[in-house]
Amino acid sequence: MSTEKLFYKDINKTEFEAKILEVKEEEKGYQVVLDKTCFFPESGGQPADKGWINKIPVVDVQKESDRIYHYLAEDPGTGLVSGHIDMEWRRDYMQQHTGQHIISGALWKVGKYKTVSVHMGSDYTTIEIDSQRISPKNLEKVENLANQVINRNLPIELIVIDEQEIDRFDLRKPCQIHEEIHLVQIGDFDCVGCGGLHFASTGPVKFVKCVDTEKIRAHARLSWKIGERAFKDYREKDKIISELRHILGTREDSFVQKINTLNTEGIILKRKNNLLINRLADMIAQNLYQNQREQTRSGYGIITEFWNDEDDDLIKNISKNLLKRKNILICLVNIKKENIQWVIGCSQEVNFMFDEYKSDLMVQINGKGGGRHPLWQGIGQKPEKAAAFLSRFTDLVKNL
Repeated sequence: MSTEKLFYKDINKTEFEAKILEVKEEEKGYQVVLDKTCFFPESGGQPADKGWINKIPVVDVQKESDRIYHYLAEDPGTGLVSGHIDMEWRRDYMQQHTGQHIISGALWKVGKYKTVSVHMGSDYTTIEIDSQRISPKNLEKVENLANQVINRNLPIELIVIDEQEIDRFDLRKPCQIHEEIHLVQIGDFDCVGCGGLHFASTGPVKFVKCVDTEKIRAHARLSWKIGERAFKDYREKDKIISELRHILGTREDSFVQKINTLNTEGIILKRKNNLLINRLADMIAQNLYQNQREQTRSGYGIITEFWNDEDDDLIKNISKNLLKRKNILICLVNIKKENIQWVIGCSQEVNFMFDEYKSDLMVQINGKGGGRHPLWQGIGQKPEKAAAFLSRFTDLVKNL
């Protein structure tokens, strides 16, 4: 027995009563067939409706032939049930779906751009076209034309025909279905085959705006904010602009110039900072080298030191500077709030095999890491054991 599709008769109907024809437990929930339904099944890129049947959440709705399958989180039982549609969800995706028709029609009229695929996500509706790019000028024309069509509040008509009648309509693209064909006619602007849900006119779509373009699979993919999503996007961006106006201390039309100036200044400051870090690292390394207090049996100098929450680049540069010198072994520790960073190394000519000592050292700080001669580094999870870690390193290498 087929399911009567109430959603095509009245898109604003949110509540209904129906008779259960079949219930079957499936992997994704209880599969329920009703004699009639307001729940629109996933189709044509438009997600399925959400809502409740006997106050049980409907997790999915699918169509096979003339039957519609509702997937529920629980068993609804038998007999009559009451259904309730989540109209906020439906309205959002009706805006996406109707808006996509208008945009695709505008793309065709502006530059003969064919829509090759559509995806209606939770944030964006994306439209791929059969061109690698669309010029900014043409994209602006598409936006303007689409919003003109919305503002004209053109009537939208769902027309059901058979294949013999298809030649009477000026379709934007050929139909893939050859039995009962559903056409969506937007005034004198566009006509295309589609079995989705649409408004009765273009006005409720409200507004469309392209927010991104990218190249994918040799096609241009356009990301759109449609309907309430477009207004929400505008509000969020306006808030960001207001904050930036306060932070940058300038008007919106000067943002780019101001940011470019700040970026140039930042590059100069970073370069100066790197020079200062290098000079400071040289001074610290020289001081550590001159004041080394321990030696191995073979006469190699042992240098150990720790810092508290120091700049990572500084520690790295100190290590590199020290390892340019001859006949030394180093163990440096930078104590952070929740862990420690360690660096162990030796002069190029020193035959130090870190793997022989690794487990003994790492157990001190619950550490991990690695590398290869002459430098090894990593982290440890016990900052309070930093002194014990340095002391153990000295004890282990003294016999070299």
